[in-house]
Amino acid sequence: MDFIFHSDWGLFIVFTLSILIILTFAEMLLKLLHLHSHTTRRLVHMLVGCLVCAAPFIFTSRLPVLVIAAIFTVANILALKFKLIGSIHETDRISYGTVYFPVSFFILVFWFWDKDPAILLTSMLIMAFADPLASWVGESRKKPVGFRILTEKKSLQGSTAMFITAFVVAVLSMKFFRGVFPQPEIGWQTALVFGFFTAIYSAGAETISHRGTDNLMVPVGTGMILDAFYNGSAELQLQLMIWMAITVLAAYLAYKTRTLTLSGAMGAWLLGTVIFGLGGPEWMIPVAVFFILSSALTKAGKRHKQKLETIFEKTGRRDIYQVFANGGVAMLATMSWHFFEPVWPESEILWYLIFITSVAAATADTWGTEIGSFSRRNPVSIRTWKIVPMGTSGGLSPLGTAGSFAGALLMAFTGKYALSLFAGIEIPVPLVLLIGVSGFLGALADSLAGATIQAQYRCPRCGKVTEKRDHCGLPEIPFYRGLKWVNNDFVNFCNTLAGGVFGGILYLIFY
Repeated sequence: MDFIFHSDWGLFIVFTLSILIILTFAEMLLKLLHLHSHTTRRLVHMLVGCLVCAAPFIFTSRLPVLVIAAIFTVANILALKFKLIGSIHETDRISYGTVYFPVSFFILVFWFWDKDPAILLTSMLIMAFADPLASWVGESRKKPVGFRILTEKKSLQGSTAMFITAFVVAVLSMKFFRGVFPQPEIGWQTALVFGFFTAIYSAGAETISHRGTDNLMVPVGTGMILDAFYNGSAELQLQLMIWMAITVLAAYLAYKTRTLTLSGAMGAWLLGTVIFGLGGPEWMIPVAVFFILSSALTKAGKRHKQKLETIFEKTGRRDIYQVFANGGVAMLATMSWHFFEPVWPESEILWYLIFITSVAAATADTWGTEIGSFSRRNPVSIRTWKIVPMGTSGGLSPLGTAGSFAGALLMAFTGKYALSLFAGIEIPVPLVLLIGVSGFLGALADSLAGATIQAQYRCPRCGKVTEKRDHCGLPEIPFYRGLKWVNNDFVNFCNTLAGGVFGGILYLIFY
């Protein structure tokens, strides 16, 4: 018995069995009392969420806790595959939340076990209570005010419940646990202010979640926000609060002016909060320049490009997939800089090169498409070098190619001067030119992918080859070539990812 209760690996066995007992109890409720699977899923969510918060109090090392998180990640993947544990996996929608939950716990334990356990516990408790309560409130209202961000319907009442619960947990949990663990205690005013902005993030992240991603986005993102507030400088704290508010307004205006869809506005808010709030002006300016100028190009040629709307998969208003396809790599680079910089101060230039080259690639691709649509000559295919109709995936025109390179080069110089002005770091002109070239090469890789692996469909009525699955009033037209799962957003993400990789290579060469 001494081994069981006086060693980490003995407690590992007890902890694992405790989770299994909770799952067994939920299965009994489902089968014997015929409770709805939504009820048992919420019950498991809250009980396991509370249980894992005991880990920092009973384990002396984080290794056994990380192993537990890894075991249940694999176990839930297998349970989903073979349709086991109906109490948490029988839902009326596809959800991978049971996999994301232990993944989030793994990340938070690895990140905050030694640095700030109060943030680890607060992030998990918000996930444990706020998400199930938001779901219950949304489903229990007879006439909820509904809206749809992606494929899942949300409600104003549910999002409000998410905000209120997250706020209460963030305030009380940080106030209490900061007094338990060896971190500086905080006052009520600090807890209330930081809790308010943390709750805004948590509610926003839950709103744009898809297929259970809230179990990843809410706890990990909340940990990131809390870390910036409680362990960041006063300048960072103020910057994050200001930009979280400004990006709400900017996203709203973009939605009202029909530049972004509702999902695109929510995605832009989340992306802007991270890049602007954590990164600061040198990270903000290139993204702002990209968005403003690219949106202006889209608006300027709207009438001219109407004939291409029957070919391109997506035109006009950008949705959340397009936002993250173009800015996701930039957001990850900003986050990486924020968290690696304290232990690796000289890493800023690495993450910034990855960041600015990915933005240059996104700009090159967007400008090439928008400016190329004004060409009076049909483009040639990057795959066959034969003339193809305007709007064909992988088509290149002299005007579009020139616009693509100009956009990449403009973004490279924007990054150079922003970094020099606000961070005091100089990028030599030869490297700036290579950043522009790398962004341009990323756009060419995008065109090549569009011409080879992107899904294409042929309309049986008009004979056009298009990226759209519907055409000429037909809801589903025959598949023509490429890979069915590769759409325009995937190709765009590969473009920015390629740009980021080129940026990392430039760092290795120059530094």
